[in-house]
Amino acid sequence: MSESSWILLVMQAPFVGRHAESARLHAALASAANGSGRLVLISGPAGIGKSELTSQLVESASTVRTGQGYAVDDPGMPPLWPWHKVARDLPEIREALTAGTRFELFDAVAAELESLCATTGVLIVLEDLHWADSTSLALLRHIARELRRLPILVIATYRSPAGPALAEHLPDLLRSPHAQSISLSGLTAVEVRELLANSSTVPVDTAAELQVRTGGNPLYLRLLIESGADPAANPELRSLVTAQIDRLDADTRDALRAASVLGERFDPTMLPHMLNAEVSLDRATFEGIVRRIDVRSMAFSHALIRDAVYAELAPSISTVLHRRAAEALAEAAAVDTTLAGIVAGHWQRAAGPDAARHAARWALVAAQVAMTAAAYDEAAAVLESALETSPAEVDPAMVAQLTVELARAEFAAGRIADSLEHCIRAADIADRAALPELAAAAALVVHGVDSPHIVGTVDRLRSRALGMLPADAHALRARLLAHRARSAADAGNCISAREISAKALELAEKSQDSDAILDGIHARHFTLSAPQFVDERRILADRAVTVGARAEQPLAQLWGHIWNVDAGFQLGDIALVDNSLAEIEHVAQSRKLAVAWWHLHRLRAARAALVGELAIADEHAAKAQAVAEKIGDQSMISLLQAYISQKRALDGSIAPAELESYLAPLRKAPPIPIARIAVPMFYALAGDLDEARAGFEEFRHLPAVLEIGPRWAGVLHQIGVVAELVGDAEAAESVYQLFREIESPYLGDGTGAVFPGGSTAGVLGKLAFTAGHLDAAVEHFRLAVDVDGRIGSRPFVALSRVGLARALLARAAPGDIREARPLADQAAREFRRLGLSGRLREADSLAAELGRAARTPNPLTTREREVAELVADGMANRQIAAELVLSERTVETHVRSILAKLGLTNRTLIAAWALEQRQT
Repeated sequence: MSESSWILLVMQAPFVGRHAESARLHAALASAANGSGRLVLISGPAGIGKSELTSQLVESASTVRTGQGYAVDDPGMPPLWPWHKVARDLPEIREALTAGTRFELFDAVAAELESLCATTGVLIVLEDLHWADSTSLALLRHIARELRRLPILVIATYRSPAGPALAEHLPDLLRSPHAQSISLSGLTAVEVRELLANSSTVPVDTAAELQVRTGGNPLYLRLLIESGADPAANPELRSLVTAQIDRLDADTRDALRAASVLGERFDPTMLPHMLNAEVSLDRATFEGIVRRIDVRSMAFSHALIRDAVYAELAPSISTVLHRRAAEALAEAAAVDTTLAGIVAGHWQRAAGPDAARHAARWALVAAQVAMTAAAYDEAAAVLESALETSPAEVDPAMVAQLTVELARAEFAAGRIADSLEHCIRAADIADRAALPELAAAAALVVHGVDSPHIVGTVDRLRSRALGMLPADAHALRARLLAHRARSAADAGNCISAREISAKALELAEKSQDSDAILDGIHARHFTLSAPQFVDERRILADRAVTVGARAEQPLAQLWGHIWNVDAGFQLGDIALVDNSLAEIEHVAQSRKLAVAWWHLHRLRAARAALVGELAIADEHAAKAQAVAEKIGDQSMISLLQAYISQKRALDGSIAPAELESYLAPLRKAPPIPIARIAVPMFYALAGDLDEARAGFEEFRHLPAVLEIGPRWAGVLHQIGVVAELVGDAEAAESVYQLFREIESPYLGDGTGAVFPGGSTAGVLGKLAFTAGHLDAAVEHFRLAVDVDGRIGSRPFVALSRVGLARALLARAAPGDIREARPLADQAAREFRRLGLSGRLREADSLAAELGRAARTPNPLTTREREVAELVADGMANRQIAAELVLSERTVETHVRSILAKLGLTNRTLIAAWALEQRQT
């Protein structure tokens, strides 16, 4: 057989079979052209014809814009490599691939594709996704969700079984509403016969035998046919390829071997640098071994061909070729840093005593590229590979830096335990090599984790780094102290946290380092997140905006505006709230920051709820939830649960049948009081007071032990809410005494407004009433009606009117009942307008009770009459508490109220009065 008959593959051999599969692809293309996009996933083993099938469709889709990309079998493949290749054909998406966070990048690519579709249909082909990185697959998943409304057909091919990253994403891709899968199997005997009809070397009547021997694999069939090998011998693929390569001239063989080092697809202009000679691949192209893609790109006809050529290279040759490839690529990678991972990969397989050092340096660049693309797992993989490559040959500073960067990537990817382990390892190296800056870097990686073990370990790392740093290292010392302050506050050591944060900010200002200053401001604001420190927080918010603008850090500016919204709510400065919301919207629009949109929507929900626009509030909350789900941040998603909790508390009840739907999300919430206190609250709102009291027991002691700091006000407020719901006078009293010291007119503490809490006076009124301070409750509620009314907070004005009416009824002083009745009626009308059915029932019931009180000389409430009856039966307060399922403190309050209303002086007189009432 002549050389010219060798391997006529995809581009030269006839296309046989695949009629049903081809029809499905053309139907999907037609559907996309009509505006309903499709995702088609084509799977099958190597050589089965996936590329052939897609090539046929691409050739027929001349009327649509087509973008083609692929993954490569190279550990240094940059994240999003398939999509960067698509961007060569669809340059409109190139800039979007460099957008900020992962969600912003995904959203930007989707937006550009949508814009592109306004003028033409789009076909995207992504090949060899079994080698794809997780970020590329996540972007595909994001695009797949948008396909239903866009004229886009996406075809993705992969070998089965799928690789690890694809295996993780494949179920979600297959579940996409407009996805379909095509699994390619071998050609049938009839189709093999059709293939043999074009061959002069193998008889047609051997089709059935060949189909059995090859499994109908088109590539293997064609290699076997064109090699002229005895079909009965069934030689291995590698030996078939080797035999044919050996027939070529020496220069072509060398060029193919050098090309195999570069991968399945390669830049032919690199080959002269690798071989120190002029190179021609014309003969290899003519023979169908390689094919030209464009001016700077060629490819082996199939990955299996490249693999076979590379496998035959002796280590002494491959290591030299890898070194030359790394050197040749380095110049291009200095400009296009997305190539850094490929350069690092070549250095890791290269010869020479300096190869490990070069590999480490390029791995750091590649990891930074991956981190910028939010491809955290890919960054970690690059760094792990670099550390495994002869670390003994790399100096300790480089090893420590690689280890710190690995820890950062793992932390960003959510692998906290792995990250902490590498932080410790990096700190040990830094300690032995006297590298204080790297010790500090290791100590700054893990933050915001509330596990006692992790907090303790990280704090020891920070102490160790502080001990190594010179006194004048102000910026690093400030950042370490800022992190320590936040950790101390998270652990509940709030007084200490404020002291540390003050020192951190002082050092940061000395350093004049913007990053350190912003870290210090953030830590200081966090440790001052309590109602008592609102004035200082306002100053810090404005400082964050100023420094963030100067340092061109939009997130710092964003936080400053968010803090001002919180302060505005607390101070009742609605103009500050609205102006700050406008600034947040500007940041969201100008910087395209997804997190800014999330904050904007959640804060607008709070703003709308404040004035009773509850439907609008729900719309913004839903938008915030949608952004959170796209970003994939569980803490953001969980915040909607806090919004729901507070809204239900506003309405005052939930249906018992709905209770489980409220409790289920709480089982996934972090085990912190601010989250767990919602459990007894929901039981109380559903009417299960026994379960509510049992669940509330663990929180009753907290007012006496919590230090003022982040979440102090939130936890205490929720304790007060539950105390009111279950009638716990003692718990209400403890919160009341602490909240009386708060001077700001409205609730708020700087930790982030989720739902408005109304005026401080309104909260104090509820607590005073529950604790039995009726005169104080009346005064608090009177003030609350006025204060909430000033900012148009209609829900809380109505709540305070109900509270005032109830306090007046309980006090029953001259004129109280007459004053209370219109208050209850006004509140009922407002609750009806707001759609708060639970509160409406409460107001209507109260109005009815006030009506009865106005018609009867008995001034006691229903509960007070019950207590009086049991006093007449000779029960002590403890027995009455058990009988009525109340706290003993609450019974004491009722007894005092009875004595005051009836003008009596002791329990004996109460008993006599009750007996007289029975007789009448």
